[in-house]
Amino acid sequence: MTDRSTPSNSATRARVVVMPIVICVAIMLGSLCFLPIIDDALLWVVMAAVTIIVEAISAVSRRFNIPAGVIHLWQLLGVLAMSYGAGLSATRSLGIAGAWLPALKELFIHTSTVLRVSPAPLPPDPGVRWILTVVIGLVSVLADLLVISLANAAWSLAALLSMYLIPAITDTRDAPWWAFVAMASAYLLILLADQLIDSRQWTRNVTHDSAPTTRLRGASGALAGMGTVFAIPALALSLVIGSALPTFGHVEIVTPRPHGEGPIQLTDPTLDLQKNLNDPSSAPVLSYTSQAKDGEYLRIASLTKLDASGWHLNPTDLTKEQPQSVPGLTGPSSTHKIDVTIRHLDSEYLPAPYAPLSSSVGTGTWSWDPQTLAIVSTATNRAEATRGLNYSVQATEPEPDVFTFEKTAAGTPDDPDLYALPDDVPEQIISLTHSITGSRKNAVAQATAIQAWLRDTRRFHYSTTAPPGTGYNVLTNFLTDTHSGYCIHFASAMALMARIEGIPSRVSVGFLPGSQNGAQRLVKASQMHAWPELYFQNYGWVRFEPTAAVAQPPAWTVENPRRAAPSTAPQSPEANGSSSPSTSASSQASPAPSPDATSHDRDHGSGVPWTVIVWILVVMVLLCVPMLTRMVVRRWRLHRDDPDAFARGAWQEVQACWIDHGLPLAHATSRQQCLEMTGELPEQARGALERLCLLDERARYAPSIDLDERDRDKVVDDVETVRDALAQQPSRRPHWLAVWMPASLIRGRHR
Repeated sequence: MTDRSTPSNSATRARVVVMPIVICVAIMLGSLCFLPIIDDALLWVVMAAVTIIVEAISAVSRRFNIPAGVIHLWQLLGVLAMSYGAGLSATRSLGIAGAWLPALKELFIHTSTVLRVSPAPLPPDPGVRWILTVVIGLVSVLADLLVISLANAAWSLAALLSMYLIPAITDTRDAPWWAFVAMASAYLLILLADQLIDSRQWTRNVTHDSAPTTRLRGASGALAGMGTVFAIPALALSLVIGSALPTFGHVEIVTPRPHGEGPIQLTDPTLDLQKNLNDPSSAPVLSYTSQAKDGEYLRIASLTKLDASGWHLNPTDLTKEQPQSVPGLTGPSSTHKIDVTIRHLDSEYLPAPYAPLSSSVGTGTWSWDPQTLAIVSTATNRAEATRGLNYSVQATEPEPDVFTFEKTAAGTPDDPDLYALPDDVPEQIISLTHSITGSRKNAVAQATAIQAWLRDTRRFHYSTTAPPGTGYNVLTNFLTDTHSGYCIHFASAMALMARIEGIPSRVSVGFLPGSQNGAQRLVKASQMHAWPELYFQNYGWVRFEPTAAVAQPPAWTVENPRRAAPSTAPQSPEANGSSSPSTSASSQASPAPSPDATSHDRDHGSGVPWTVIVWILVVMVLLCVPMLTRMVVRRWRLHRDDPDAFARGAWQEVQACWIDHGLPLAHATSRQQCLEMTGELPEQARGALERLCLLDERARYAPSIDLDERDRDKVVDDVETVRDALAQQPSRRPHWLAVWMPASLIRGRHR
């Protein structure tokens, strides 16, 4: 009787020939997830050619027994050559001149810009075609490494998920159901092919399997087990990643009224703020012409509701009627027209200066928020309502007189309860606010003092990598500890402090005026911005600017030092008569804060670092994944219904434990492996090892085996005896490393 515990030559040849073909088919199947974001027929030809070339290198090289390391080196060189050729072709198509390395760098910047700002589906673009050539080539090499070289088909999920990340990041719309099905089908295809090859290359005796039915049943059981362990988590992981990854360029309306008036709930427009601020693209998202000398702040929405979690949009009733007047505005104002061209911006909100009283978009698919005068789309395709839109807006804005505005009192909006201060505002922020405003009683003086304090660049540092959010914990940390944030932190903090002093306030979100380019102004994604608006008598909502790093404050918001009341709070350069804040930290020592503020900073300066805590939890979960996966695989092996599969699974578990502890394991028969293992185990574990080896041999060579529940319990006990012995024995890999980072997950199964 000949031992059939190692694969036959014909089976090995089958794997070398069949699996590269399967990988090609699976990658092309998985690449269907690109369909919603790319409209380029030539791209599919290029991706198929790259995949076929990479896998042809694998199949031919393995046919001549070339070492796996050399094969993958050749594959990477092939991908590099194809990427270089595709890159040079793309640079010529786009007219990018110069040496090849700077040209490829500029091509990469161009492609990144297209992916970031262009709406899906993307039109044919040489740069996109080039970058996906690189991606598909690397995915093919990775899949070949995992499936063939490491003989671990289950880990091909990593390669397939790397493809899915591209549409998940770039597409703003919900992924179609068939995108998940395509990726999952590609994964299951690889698992199926791997299992079918495995089930055909093992028999129990010399030349014929005397129990084919049992063998096929075992193969189908293996497929079911692999599906349970890997396929279901793969689908779940795909859904989780698809829903968790950030999107770009639009704000959703959750419950619209597509044909008119009624309650509507708007999604927070600050969701993409931090991402857009860090966008390196120089491509404008919109352009406009205006008579305003310094351009226009283009608002999209205003956050009026405040609670412990931060600033939010308030549910409102939209109306088709254009506003007849600006809320609260009876004082000096100016009316002007602005013409806007949307280039790369998909949004339900219409960018417009405050306060818009009429617009050329009409009222067919656009409505007005009577509370904030925001213009919102109610069209069916509202997420793309502004795409390619050209429109004009007639706006009237307050123009407070610099010398008389400081005497103005806080006003009362139509819905004063909406702008009231919540009862749960932290005492730390309240005390800090009072220390800043000091003995000032006038609302404008209090507001300008708060703005000046926040604009002091010796105290605050502008950072677009600061933790996002506008809740009490974030703002407490920003105001008293880190002093580091971006526009949403400065705007939210000032709006909260204004309410503490009894001034109605809100946070508006939109775009900075942009840069002058001839007769028009260009606005980039990175110029998205947030600022506070405060409500005063005769003027209504008046814009302030506490973010010194990005914009100058309006002239009427700069505190006049000749009329300012004394304050115990530190003053910024504006408070001392300068309307232009320093762009870098002063070399002089910062003025000493008030005793109250100092005590608050010292006693309560550190808020809860939720971002750090979340990342720690994420890292801990990721560290647990290998251990949990190993536990699932062990349970699957030791709880299989088929007696033959259970017996072989017990021996495979012993092999896996051996590998986890870094001990050498030869590719040999179970009997030969048992003889080598015996010398590494204490006396009490050798008997258990011998019994498991004998059971594996019976499963391989006997026509069938019978195991009752008691026999199964004894087998599980023997496996645990061997595992405990290995845990107590010194080995290359300590026991904790064998538990948390099991090497058997990478090396695959051994028979």
